[in-house]
Amino acid sequence: MPKIALLSDIHGNLSALKNSIRTLEKKNPDLWLCLGDIVGYGPFPSECIKLVREFNMVCVKGNHDAGVTGDLGLKHFRDPNRKLIELTSKELEVDELNWLKGLPLVVRKENWMAVHSSPDNPEKWEYIESAFRARDLLNEIDVELCFLGHTHRPALVSNQLGVYEFKKGYKYMINPGSIGQSRDGDYRAACSFIDTENFEYKNFRIEFDQEENLSALMRKGFSRAEARRLLRL
Repeated sequence: MPKIALLSDIHGNLSALKNSIRTLEKKNPDLWLCLGDIVGYGPFPSECIKLVREFNMVCVKGNHDAGVTGDLGLKHFRDPNRKLIELTSKELEVDELNWLKGLPLVVRKENWMAVHSSPDNPEKWEYIESAFRARDLLNEIDVELCFLGHTHRPALVSNQLGVYEFKKGYKYMINPGSIGQSRDGDYRAACSFIDTENFEYKNFRIEFDQEENLSALMRKGFSRAEARRLLRL
């Protein structure tokens, strides 16, 4: 599977997901990877789940997915997101809840692995935000590529200090950033594409309809202030 589309932290943002898929489709990926947190924060969890499943994406479970299925207690979330997670667990169809619940924490193949948070202890939901921490983890794992999300910030880190490009002979930790709620100062959706055969890496930033999300959250009963907080506006 040399060509891989990487998506993470969709968070119920259907407009961002659709636009990101359109962009990534142009690269003709062999494999679609979703790195967790399909739900939470955004107003379209069911629609996003359906689209992810329609594209047969290989998925891992995120902490918000676990919150909606009851595998992670609500005490780990703050309002208004806690309120939305409770609402989502009631809105989703049984089949969708079972599908989320059945997602693995880690997917591992011969030369790559996918996880939402930390590859060494995924149940702790650690944020890998430091290049030093990422490099330490790369030196502990036995795969060439580790794909993860959770931070909502795009990153590419190699196991060798001073190597900042995707090229042969190194191990990499790659975070595509967040489809649904970016946290790096750029509100646009973030997703990535890599070609492991030709060593091509590209991170995309993609526009989407934030007003649609704001209006939909307010229709669900959230105040405008709560909706803006959920969307980080």
